[in-house]
This record gives sequence, structure tokens and C-alpha cells, in this order.
Amino acid sequence: KTLACFGYGVCVGALLAFLSIDLASVFALATFALNYVPEVGPFIAMVLPSPVILLDSRLDRPFLVLLTAVSGQLALKFAFSNIIEVKLIESDKKLRMHPVMILLSVGVFGYLWGPTGMLLSVPLMALMKISLFSDL
Repeated sequence: KTLACFGYGVCVGALLAFLSIDLASVFALATFALNYVPEVGPFIAMVLPSPVILLDSRLDRPFLVLLTAVSGQLALKFAFSNIIEVKLIESDKKLRMHPVMILLSVGVFGYLWGPTGMLLSVPLMALMKISLFSDL
């Protein structure tokens, strides 16, 4: 996950630097950190540069730059979360789980803790699998 978050943060920083947005490295660091928060974090990171873009007097068309920045970040988020992270997790033997176990854990944790349990179900199952089958 850290490798995927780092790559996503670097790509977002490069995109924002390419668009000549001030504080691109700060937004890249925030994107790296917020990408650990499932689903909500990357979208918060997409909104963070909006005031800087809209209030920058050097930009000729700030709304077009904002649209380009947000659509580029959405494309990067799609690529990293649906392609790169999946390939990284599939290659890890310790974290590989059967899809039925994932669905079962989402159902059980969702029943016990509601939507919060559904969000936490897969990381908790991975943690339980690592702790149960690790060589002590």
C-alpha cells in the first residue's frame, strides 16, 4: 500500500507541477498521506488544491486548470486503485484471500459494526490472516 500511495503522490505532484500550480510538492505529500484513508482521502486530496488554483492570478483560465487537475487526479486514482494496487496485492502471497472470504467478512463486519465495519473488514481480515499464519 505504501508503494502505491507513494507512486500516486508522486504522479499527482508531477501533474500539479506540470500545470504550474503553486505548492505542488505540499499537495503531493498530502495526497500520499490521505491516500491511506479508504475512498474518502483521495477525494479530499483532490479538493485541497482548488483554492490555490482558483485564486492564482497568474493563471489565464483557472477553471480550466482546475478541471484539468481534478480530471487528471481522477484518472490517476482510477489507474492506481484499480490496476496498480490490485497487481501489487495479488503478487503478495501473505495477503492473498479468497473472494468468498472477503464477501463473508464484509457481511459479518457490516452486520456487527454497520458501514464502518464494511470499510474495515478487509484490512482486519488481512491483519488476522497475517497474525494467525505468521512464523513466530
